[in-house]
Amino acid sequence: MRDNEAAYSDVLPADPTALAPARHALRAWLTACGLPDEDVQDVLIAAGEACANAIEHGYRGTSTDKVLVRAVFGVDRLEIVISDRGTWRPPPLDRGTRGHGRRIMEQLMDKVTIDGGTEGTTVRLVKDLPPA
Repeated sequence: MRDNEAAYSDVLPADPTALAPARHALRAWLTACGLPDEDVQDVLIAAGEACANAIEHGYRGTSTDKVLVRAVFGVDRLEIVISDRGTWRPPPLDRGTRGHGRRIMEQLMDKVTIDGGTEGTTVRLVKDLPPA
């Protein structure tokens, strides 16, 4: 069952090879907390997209800095925060075939906020859940 006091925290290197191990660790935590498989999958896709964006866009593949991932269950929701200290770059007007990550996150989660600026970017993902 979900433990409303338990929290998840991970620090990823700004390296795409860190994404798969991070996904496995988050999956294990979510599953141990009793989140249904379909919700686990949605959360993994959305959080993975946010982490990949932090690495690719925030640091542009040139940093030795880190991406922080924190997750906590509330009474009726799961909240995941992904943050970096990279440089914010607004999406181009002509995205071509790229730039669908935000839309994917918004389809899978109940609330998505992205705050970016000179100090980095913070993505907050919320999945509403029935009380445990």
